[in-house]
Amino acid sequence: MTFFTEPKLLNAQCWKNMRVGILGGSFNPPHAGHVHISQMTLKALRLDAIWWLVTPLNPLKSSNDLPSVEVRVAMARKINTNPKIIVTGMEESFGTEYSYATIKIIKKHFPYTQFAWIAGMDNIHNFHLWQYWKEFLSEMCMIHVTRHPSVQLIRQCPLRMLSTQRHIFVDHGGALPLDSNTSYWLLQKKMIDISSTEIRGRK
Repeated sequence: MTFFTEPKLLNAQCWKNMRVGILGGSFNPPHAGHVHISQMTLKALRLDAIWWLVTPLNPLKSSNDLPSVEVRVAMARKINTNPKIIVTGMEESFGTEYSYATIKIIKKHFPYTQFAWIAGMDNIHNFHLWQYWKEFLSEMCMIHVTRHPSVQLIRQCPLRMLSTQRHIFVDHGGALPLDSNTSYWLLQKKMIDISSTEIRGRK
């Protein structure tokens, strides 16, 4: 079994020629749905690893009562048992406010790594609200995880209607090219219907 070194800006050589998915988010809290999506994506796109990129702050969400990055990283590591899923809080050191700036830094420091951004249903619907969302798409491949019936729900969303984006629905995966301006839609019959917001609401 392969064991990976946590990604840092000075260890790019460790990740050379790797296919890496990035699941960015607040992880407040991390939950089984994060694990499920990650494991599906690892298998379907034959990724070498997935980075859980724990963000200091989500501009589209309230920061009230948001635990520190260190606390959320620790919680994420506690629930994850897959050695191919690497939890990192390195975005905090970037000083970036938006994901677009973050991926620009990551691509600069890991020039020989192939990346793809992983997004669930919530991000699919509000992705057009992200700062520089079209520029983001021109920098990195996207992987969206959804159920078959949900395809109708996102048909008219701005992301799906963007003419510069190539959309590929994946029923049977493989080592597909991780090209920018490409969205892979993983259509899964079994999903874990849970969110961090729902978990916080139960407390």
